[in-house]
Amino acid sequence: MIKALKIEIFLLCMIILIGLAVRSRRSLFSSTQQLLFSMLGYTSAAYIFFDMIWTLSDGVSTPVGITANWISNAVSFSLFAIACLIWFFYSETMQGSRLLTTPYRVILLTLPTALVVVLAFTSYWTHTMFYIDTQGVYRRGALYMIQPIVSYCYVIYTSLHAFIQARKVESLQKKAIYRTLAFFAVPALVGGTFQVLFSVPGLCFGITLSILLLYIVYQEQLISTDPLTGLNNRNRFETYMLSLFSNVDQAEDVYLLMMDADGFKQINDRYGHVEGDHALQVISAALKEVCSASGGFIARYGGDEFVVLQKAAAEQDIMHLCATINDELAHAEVPYALRMSIGCARVGDSVDTWQDLLRAADAELYRVKAEKKKAGVQIR
Repeated sequence: MIKALKIEIFLLCMIILIGLAVRSRRSLFSSTQQLLFSMLGYTSAAYIFFDMIWTLSDGVSTPVGITANWISNAVSFSLFAIACLIWFFYSETMQGSRLLTTPYRVILLTLPTALVVVLAFTSYWTHTMFYIDTQGVYRRGALYMIQPIVSYCYVIYTSLHAFIQARKVESLQKKAIYRTLAFFAVPALVGGTFQVLFSVPGLCFGITLSILLLYIVYQEQLISTDPLTGLNNRNRFETYMLSLFSNVDQAEDVYLLMMDADGFKQINDRYGHVEGDHALQVISAALKEVCSASGGFIARYGGDEFVVLQKAAAEQDIMHLCATINDELAHAEVPYALRMSIGCARVGDSVDTWQDLLRAADAELYRVKAEKKKAGVQIR
């Protein structure tokens, strides 16, 4: 009865993991992230499958049972280490780690996992990591701990890295992502502890829960992303503003830049809407280039309107930022001029809520556009 229940849990976890892996390939995230996430799902499902085979074969003293026991353990030892390595690569990729910038570093990082695989499959002769006794029962070898040490070092390192990153960055969006990466392994560790103490398949359940939670965050980001530009969308911007103003100290020295493209209608009319979409992508790339390095929150507000939330010690810094945005656009390789009208407002004085900040920046944008219109500049 207990063994049957374990098998049902294994099968359920495998179905969930394979389903998540398949669906993740249909998302709008970068191909590298898609590949690593789907590989993590498939590898974890395969690990659970061979763990299930071990559950069925352990203690079966027939030649078939002993063979199945040996193969399932060698493969599951290897797959668990490989899954931890893939998670390490995924997490470090999300964090923009320098560890993965060269093939040489990637190879070095892979070597400990390769060692685990070699030791697992040679244990048939050496009994280094495990062996199967004459009764068909799994036994640990002298160097059994190499596998969990290697595997958990990957997880612990990238979790600590993400935790430190979450404390360093000012962007609430990045903080949320890094915190998710930092605590990814907690359900798996808790599940593994329950498995050791109570002989229940807690590890496979914990792994599945971790990946499922990660997938939910993955989808939340997708829902909050503008599909054309890859920037945050209006819904994400308003959520961010609510979060920002929930902490008065956090909102100090924050400026809102509200902007739209001069003459955008003329671009659409003359070059077509496909080129108009390309112009929006060029603008978004320029905003990322200029504002992302300083921790600015960037979103497409709608149409050709964009917003940036930026911390600055002085208004001169914001004026310089606005000039830099237009300088970056001036160098864009497009057959028309791209320039932004920008209205700025700062938290403080009569600006106490995010709606006040939005209204103040919008009013300033309207004033800037009115002045340009008087000067004969094409703003529509």
